[in-house]
Parts: sequence; C-alpha cells; structure tokens
Amino acid sequence: MNVTSSARAAGLLLAGALTLTAGKAQAAATILLWPIDPWLGATTNATELWIQNQGETPATMQVRIVRWTQEGGLERYQQQNDVVASPPIVRIDKEGKQLIRLIKQVHIPTGKEQAYRIIVDEIPQPEDTANPQIGLKLQMRYSIPLFAYGQGIQTNTEGAHHAVADPAKLSWRVVRDGGRPALEVRNDGDVHVRLSKVRVRQGGQMRQIADGLLGYVLPHSARSWPLPASVTNPSELNATINAREGQWQSSAGN
Repeated sequence: MNVTSSARAAGLLLAGALTLTAGKAQAAATILLWPIDPWLGATTNATELWIQNQGETPATMQVRIVRWTQEGGLERYQQQNDVVASPPIVRIDKEGKQLIRLIKQVHIPTGKEQAYRIIVDEIPQPEDTANPQIGLKLQMRYSIPLFAYGQGIQTNTEGAHHAVADPAKLSWRVVRDGGRPALEVRNDGDVHVRLSKVRVRQGGQMRQIADGLLGYVLPHSARSWPLPASVTNPSELNATINAREGQWQSSAGN
C-alpha cells in the first residue's frame, strides 16, 4: 500500500523512543502507522495495520487490542479476545515496514458497534554495553481506535469516515468539572461520533474549542472536555462529525 495513495491511507507520524542525553535529545525511532481509522464490517473477518520504521535504528513493537468503553465520562479499557493482532510482536529494521493483521474472532451482535483501541508499544532495545548512554530512555506508546460492526449498522466504504452518525441523537450541555466549565456531549445513537472543528457561540461571538480533532463519543455514552474559563454559558455549538462535510449545529440542551 502506498502511504500517500489516498486520504484514508494517510499515515500518523509519531516520533518515539526518545533518548535523552546531557543537553541533547535524539529520536531513536520514528514510527508511521496507517490507516489511522481501521474498521471491521459485518462481513469482514480481518483488516490491516501497517507499521513503518522511519528511524535510524531497529525497533521492536508490541501490538495489543483492548476493549474501549466510556463510563461516567471517563475512558475505560479492558482485556478482550474479540479481535487479535497477528503477529503481536514484530522487529522492524530501519526504513522497514511490517503488516499487522487485525483478526475478528467473534460474531458482532446485530445492530451493534463494538469499540476497541489498538495499543502499540515500543519494546526497549538491549543496552549496548560497548557504548553506554547517559540519561533517560523513554519508550513511546501509540493508541488508535478500531471499530467492528454487526449486521444492520450503516457504514460507508468511500468518503472521509466509515461510520454514519445521526446528529438528531446528539446533545450537549455545560457542566462543572472540578469547579471549571466543561463541554459534555451525549451520544444516544448506535455508532460513535468523532468530533472535530468544534466552536461555540457566547454573547454573539463564536469561540473555537478545537481546530482539529476534539475526541470521540461512543454509542449511548457521554464524554466531556474542559472549556476556556471565559466560556461559561454558550448558547450554540457547531462541529464536524465523523469527518464529513455536514456540520452538527445545536442549541444548548438539544
């Protein structure tokens, strides 16, 4: 697959495994993951994830998949065996790449979307005793979403995002989180909502909350994000949902 062949194959460039030495920081590995929005349709048993090492040293990567839920406005992760990564551990030489198959092992119930997170960890390389390094070596962790669908859920194979969300199933309000204002979005639909380019109106002026991605709200869940201290009583919200051209526009409480 050509990384630049389409918008859906656009990679996520991640600098990792920083080696910190006295007065100097060096990137030991630069990892590229694609696609950044993998998913499994009702009749799809497996999909692909590519990992490319654009760094100057080999990298060993561990790939795990955890179940992803949202409870009480917080992210929750649990071990699961619905979807597995094969192979789960790979060594990638510099400028090399590796295909990881994401394999569905269970039947997703009709009318359901299941959410997961793909966790990619860099495993520390053995120390070079002949050339010891002074400082702290940080191994990086990368996380991207994965969704799997049962029969009856509408999805698109073309376009910016596969899931079709219903704006009528969304609502929002301002809550207090630790004494500070926060934007809470509730999703009563059957598929997740990906919120980006979020703005609110207060006192006749539009205030930008997120220029790019704000975050995800899973089905029948709520999620909140801090607001600027000056935004305490917005009357309207505008956002792009699931990377589509249509905007979600809603007054408070609707």
